[in-house]
Amino acid sequence: MKPVEMTKLSVTGPKTNLQNVIDTLYRLEVMDLNEYEGDLETGDPFEEAEELSQTLVDLRSILSKLPETEEDDAGFNLNEIQDSIEDLDQKIDDLRARKNSLETQKQSVKQDIKFFRKLEGCGLRYKDLQESKNLKVFVGNLKTENFLENVDSDRFDVFEGSQASIVVYSRDADDEIESALQKWSREEYSVPELDVSGSINAVLNQLEDRKEEINSEQDSIEDQIQNLSDEWRKKLESAESFLTEKVEKAEAPINFATTDKTFIAQGWVPSDKYEQVEEALAEATEGKIHIQREDESEEESPPVKHDNPGFVQPFESLTDLVSIPRYNELDPSFVILLTFPLMFGFMIGDAGYGFTTLAVFYLGYRYIDGAKDIFKSLMYASVATIIFGLAFGDAFGYVIFGHHSELAAVTGIHLFEKIPILFHRAEHLGQVFQISAIFGLFHVNAGYLLGFYNELSNHGLVEALLEKGSWLMLEASALVFYLYGATYGAPLAMISVALLYKGEGVEGVVEIPSLLSNILSYLRIFGVSVAAVSLAAVVNALAEPLFAMGTATGFVAGIGLLVFGHTFNTFIKIMEGFLQGIRLHYVELFGKFYEGGGRRYVPFGTKIKNNI
Repeated sequence: MKPVEMTKLSVTGPKTNLQNVIDTLYRLEVMDLNEYEGDLETGDPFEEAEELSQTLVDLRSILSKLPETEEDDAGFNLNEIQDSIEDLDQKIDDLRARKNSLETQKQSVKQDIKFFRKLEGCGLRYKDLQESKNLKVFVGNLKTENFLENVDSDRFDVFEGSQASIVVYSRDADDEIESALQKWSREEYSVPELDVSGSINAVLNQLEDRKEEINSEQDSIEDQIQNLSDEWRKKLESAESFLTEKVEKAEAPINFATTDKTFIAQGWVPSDKYEQVEEALAEATEGKIHIQREDESEEESPPVKHDNPGFVQPFESLTDLVSIPRYNELDPSFVILLTFPLMFGFMIGDAGYGFTTLAVFYLGYRYIDGAKDIFKSLMYASVATIIFGLAFGDAFGYVIFGHHSELAAVTGIHLFEKIPILFHRAEHLGQVFQISAIFGLFHVNAGYLLGFYNELSNHGLVEALLEKGSWLMLEASALVFYLYGATYGAPLAMISVALLYKGEGVEGVVEIPSLLSNILSYLRIFGVSVAAVSLAAVVNALAEPLFAMGTATGFVAGIGLLVFGHTFNTFIKIMEGFLQGIRLHYVELFGKFYEGGGRRYVPFGTKIKNNI
C-alpha cells in the first residue's frame, strides 16, 4: 500500500559520453531526473534544441488546425516538413479565413432571406422599397387598420406582405404619416442594400442561389483542408513524436551539473531497476562513467510511483484528484477500492439504476480518453449498486423481489416473492440509518488505524500512540462508559485526553467534539439512500395514472414519463453518489491519516506518453 521504493543515483563522467548517457536513459524510461541545485553550473541545451523546439511548436500548431484522417502513415522526411511547414501553415490559415468569411456572408444572406420572406405577396419589386427624392418607405410590423383610421391624407399606399406591411408615402405628407406610423407600428425593419433586382420572389430566388453558392464553396474548402490532412497529418504526427524525443534529449543537459570536461546527472529510479540502469549505462559508455547510490537527504522527497495490483489502479485516479501521496505514507487507493463502491452502491441501491449507470460509465470509459481510470472505478461502483439493488429487491423504484414483489404481481410468477432480500429500504428506514452510522464508525476508525500505521512506520510506536492511538482510546472509553459506567469509563477517557494533549497539543483536545460530527456526517448515506428510493417512487406514481387511462395515448405518455424521469434520476443519483461518497473519503477518512503533497514519478523519456 506504500509507493514504490526509490533509490537516488548519481552518474558522473566525461562530456564526450553525455550523449550516450542521455540516449540510454531515454530508452530505459526509468530515471526521474533531478534538476541540479549544487555549486556547479548547469549545462546548456545542445545546439539544435532551439531550432527543433521552434519546428515542434509550428508543427503542433498545424496539427491543431487539421481534421482527423484515415490515411495510413506514409513515413516522413524531416527536411521536407521543415521546408514546407511555413507554406502549409499559411495555406491552412488562408482556407480557414476564407471559410470564416463565407460563414459571415451566409449568416447575412440568411437574415436577408428572413426579411424578404416577410414581404412575400406584397406585389412590389425590390426597387420599390428604395426611397427617392419624393417618396419615403416604411417596412415593419404595423396595426394597419388603426393606421388607416387615423390618417386623413391620401398621399400614401399600403402593401401587405405575409408578415410585414409596407407604406410608401410622399415626403410632403411625412409629418402626419410618420406620426401615425410611430403610434401604430410595433417594429420597423431596415431594408438591406443588395445588388439584386426584380420582384420580391425573384430577390428570394437570387438570395437562395447565393446561399447555395456559399455552401458549395464552403464544402470545397473543407475538401481542400481534408485533402491537406490526408496528405500531411500522419507525416506530421510521426514527425511530432520524433521531434519531441529529440527536443527532450537536447534539453536534458539543463538538469545536469557540468564543468568544462565533465557532467553530473542525478535522479531517482525504482530500487529494483537500479542494477538494470547501472549495467546499461556501463555498457553504453564502455565503463567510462561512475555510477553510485546517493544518500537521501531529509529535505528532499523521492518522486512517487503507485504500487498497486491491476484491479486497484483505477482508484489511483480518485486518490490523485486530491493529491499524490507522500513517499513515506500509505497509498489510500486500496481503501477507496474497498469502501467507495460499497458506499456508492448502498446509497443508490437500485438494480435498474445500477445497470443504467454502468452503461453510462462504460461509454465514458470507451470514449473519454482523459478520464478512463475514473470511469473504470465508477464501473466498480455500478456493479456494487446492482448487487445492493438485488439485495434490496429494487429496480427503478419497483419492488422486484420479496413479499411485496410488484414483479410477481404483474407476471404471476410467485417465485419472485420467495427470493430472499435484506430488507425494503422504504419500510425499514431505521435499519438504513443504523447501517449508515455503523459505516461511519468503521470508516473513521479505519482512518485512525491507517494513521497509526503511518506514524509507527515513520516516527515509532510512541508517536503513533500519542497522535492516533489516543483517538482510538478515546472512542474505547466511550464504549466502556456506556457498558460499565463512569467508574471505568472516566479514567480511561482522562488518560486518552492526556495522551492526545501530549501528542497534538491544545488543537487535538479542541477537536474532540469533531469526532462525533465526523461519524454523524455519514448520515449523508442515509439521506441519499432514502432520497433515491423516494425520487424513483415519485416518478412511478406520476406515471401510474397515465397507464390507468387504458388508452394508447396514456400508455405512450406513461412510457415517456418513466424514461424521462428515470433518466433524470440516473444523473441525479450519479452526482449525489459520487460527490457524497468522495466527500466522505476526502474529508472524513483522509483527514485521519493522509497528508498528500507528493511529486509524481515522471521518468525521462515518458513525457510525451504522459502528455506532459
